[in-house]
Amino acid sequence: MREDSPVPAPETARPEPGAGGGRRERQRQRRRNELYDVALGLFVEKGYEGTTMEDIADRADVARATVFNHFPRKAVFLQEWARRRREAALVAAHRSDAADTSLRAVLLRYFGELGRVSQGTREASVAMLTGSVHATDIWRRSPLAAELADIVRTATPEGDLAPRLDADRLGLLLSGAYFVILVTWVSEEPAPFDITDELMAMVDTVLYGAVPDGDRGADHGAA
Repeated sequence: MREDSPVPAPETARPEPGAGGGRRERQRQRRRNELYDVALGLFVEKGYEGTTMEDIADRADVARATVFNHFPRKAVFLQEWARRRREAALVAAHRSDAADTSLRAVLLRYFGELGRVSQGTREASVAMLTGSVHATDIWRRSPLAAELADIVRTATPEGDLAPRLDADRLGLLLSGAYFVILVTWVSEEPAPFDITDELMAMVDTVLYGAVPDGDRGADHGAA
């Protein structure tokens, strides 16, 4: 895998439609952000399962219908939490001042940001991950796996990915490893390891594997 192969930003790095729109849209986004912050605080305080939509409306001092207008289901708060983390990771991964744009460097910046965000908001991470265990539809079609596959796929034309590897499969593997590390990290107090360091090691393990290059052909042929 070449360290100098550029990886352009995938389509998912573009701003969402309507972002920064008119005054009404800005007011709506402001209200959505307020409700999100209130909900996150309640999830930390009472737990995801212990918080109702009515609790969120009461704490935000709005009508219950207002909450449902922005977040039709409680699980949408989980989706929004995950989306914001991915968005921050994409910005870090493709920052304009980054000299190294190889696949490995982009992935290290991406997962490095996820690690830093997790460490900086550990209480919220614990609350949201604990709540997401029962919301299996959140991870059934993981947007993270698709986003990582896009990052990997952009490297393929530059020769930064072995021809025999599939971008979708690699994206799924990276996202799966990330979720396992994140769930393990939130399951103990205090945190059992430095999540950023663990994610950095995970990237190299997935990209380079455990078997030396010279041994891979023989092992593959014997299988």
